[in-house]
Parts: sequence; C-alpha cells; structure tokens
Amino acid sequence: MEMEFKKRRSNKKKHPIRNTILLILAILLVGAGTFLYLNHRGYSAKNPNDMSLTEVKVTSSDSINQVGKKLQKKGLIYNAKYLNRYAKRYGAKSIKSGTYLFSPVQSIDNVYQELAQGPGEQPVLDSSYTYIDGNKTAEQTAGTMADAANVSRSALIAAYTDKDLIKEMKSKYPKLFLNAKSDITLYDLVMPGIYKLKDEKSAKDLVRDLLGRTNKEMGSYYSELKKNGIPVSTAVLLAENGGKTEFDRRLAFIHKIASYAQELKSQYGILPSISIAQAIHESNWDDSELSSKYNNFYGVKSDDTDSGKSVVLQTQEVENGETVTKNARFAVYASYKDSMKAHAKTLVNGNTWNSSQFKDVISASNYKDAAQALYDDSYATDPNYPAAIIRIIENWNLAQYDK
Repeated sequence: MEMEFKKRRSNKKKHPIRNTILLILAILLVGAGTFLYLNHRGYSAKNPNDMSLTEVKVTSSDSINQVGKKLQKKGLIYNAKYLNRYAKRYGAKSIKSGTYLFSPVQSIDNVYQELAQGPGEQPVLDSSYTYIDGNKTAEQTAGTMADAANVSRSALIAAYTDKDLIKEMKSKYPKLFLNAKSDITLYDLVMPGIYKLKDEKSAKDLVRDLLGRTNKEMGSYYSELKKNGIPVSTAVLLAENGGKTEFDRRLAFIHKIASYAQELKSQYGILPSISIAQAIHESNWDDSELSSKYNNFYGVKSDDTDSGKSVVLQTQEVENGETVTKNARFAVYASYKDSMKAHAKTLVNGNTWNSSQFKDVISASNYKDAAQALYDDSYATDPNYPAAIIRIIENWNLAQYDK
C-alpha cells in the first residue's frame, strides 16, 4: 500500500503554463464582466429611488451631446457619453427645444424618448413608476393612481373628501393644513410628481401614504408658509416647477415689490394686491424678457421710437380665433418702480379717449371686485383674467398688503 501511494504521488505533474493561462482567462472574464456591468449601469437610472424632478432647458442649437452634458451636470444621468452612444446606435431623432422635466429614475432610453417626443408631455417612465400631473383634477388622475395601487377608482375619489379621513389627517399632519381654505380637499395636498406606488389595502390607505410623502417634502417650507400666511397647497403646486428654489424666487419677487405697491396705494389708491398680482401675471413672475431686461412688468406697449424708451419684441396675439406671432414695440423703464408707477397712473388717469376708463378698479374696496373690474372696464379682454388674478392673490396671500 505504501509503495502504491508513492507511485501515485510521483506521477502527479505540475503545469505552470496551463495554470497561468487559466489565471489570465479568469482575470479577463472578471474584467469583461466588470466592464459590461459598468457599461450597462451607465444606461440605467442614475438613482431608482430619487423621484425628484428637475427642469432642463433645451435650445434649438443643442446637440444630443450638449443635452447629455446638461443632464450629467444636474446629476440626472451617469455620463453624457451614454446618451450620445444611444442616439448613434438607435438613430438620432430630432430633438425638440423647450423646458423638460427629468428625474434620476429615468434610464437613458426614457430620457431619449422624452427628448424625441418634446416638452409639455409627462416624463417618460418605466412601468413601475406613476406620474401625477399637478395640472389635472382628482377625477383625471384617479384612474392611473387607483390602477397602480390596486384600489377602487371611485373609492379613491371619495376618500379625498371623506370628513373622517380629513379629520384624521389634520390630527396627524397639522402643518399640512396651515392657512388652508375651508373647502380644501385631500387631493389639494397630494404632491404632483413621480411615485412608485405599491398595492394598498384600501383607497384611504393610499391617501394616507400620499399625504405622508407631502408632509415629509414640505418640511423645509413650513416656516416661510406660516410667516407669510401662504397655504401649503401653493407650495405643493410648485413641486413640478422648480420646487423650493422656485418657491423662494417667487416669494422674493413679492417681497421686492410689495412695499412699493403699498406706497402707490397711498398716492393713487390702487390696491397693492391688484398691483402685485398683475405684475406677477403679466411678467410670469419676472421671468419674461420684457420684465427681466426692460423692467416692463405689465406688458405696456409704446409708440415712442426712441431706442432708450422702447424695444421691439415678438409677442403672441389672438386674431380670428388663431394665435399668431407678431413684432410689437414695448415701453422700456429705468426701474421696476417706474413700471409700477406708470401702471398706477394708467388706472387712475385712464386713456386719451376716456379718462375714467378704469374708475371701477379704483373705487373697488376689495380685490375680488377690483379684479372683476379689470375685465368690465376693458383693461383685459380675457374673461378668465379676473379669476387668474384672484387665484394669484389667494394662493400667495397678497391681500395682507391691502391692510
């Protein structure tokens, strides 16, 4: 037995070359696997759990690579090269310019498809995510949400106005109902945006989860909302449109012009809430070229051809029921105060053919009557104009400046 054992041992030979080759192959396989994994990850979602939305502006001159760099800089994709490769692999489509909403939960495929379809539509998402559009009503979104959470659509709509559930939510999340209107529904407090909904036991459980997320995301807003008497629903509506950054910018704009609006009231009798709300509405929160560059908050046109007092810009107007783009000459002001003062004088002095044109606006004792008078006295031709002004005033508690 001993001799046989030794014989077997003596026949065992080492194969250093074969072992080295196997080791090299193993390293190559691991390296290839790592490369494929990293390459695949580059096309996948940057963060499947980050459902935040970020605005990205795409211009007509942007290439797909330039768009990719913008997305990479904002932390929405791993690297611009993956979007560029995807476009080359599947055939570059025409990219439409505009302002998009993107999220880290979107894959390169999602991002590319969204760029191809253009802005204005909802974000392109995988089937595991649900998008809630803040511009839609409870009835319009109920079907999508109910299907995703596997609950009854009609039960979900009913849950939004269920008195017992509202009482329960007020008790659990009292800050959510800060400065709330008396007719508020729970849907008014549902954050628009991207959700990864799970199967729920009931529609009420779904609403509880939805408001839980809202309360969590509103944490950084509560102090400013309380200080300025602004309802939480106002901040909720901005979730898709810049979030906290945009909320702070808009509030800063109000604070910038509010004191001068109050000063104008003492001189001309214009309600500050009306002056502020019209400036917001006409300038799109000081985001228009006319307001931000030329201090023209109210879209005032001019016949003065002096380059320092007027500027020609494109504007959209409705003619025979169709929207057309035309060039028009607008007034240029040295400061925003000059613009606000000119607006106040126009309301007080009327126009060349009727000095009392806006007398009802001046004589109104509250913002609702004044807003309606802007239409009745032909300051605005849009019948929805008074409602838009009133909505701005109430959403941002501008009536506080009338006191």
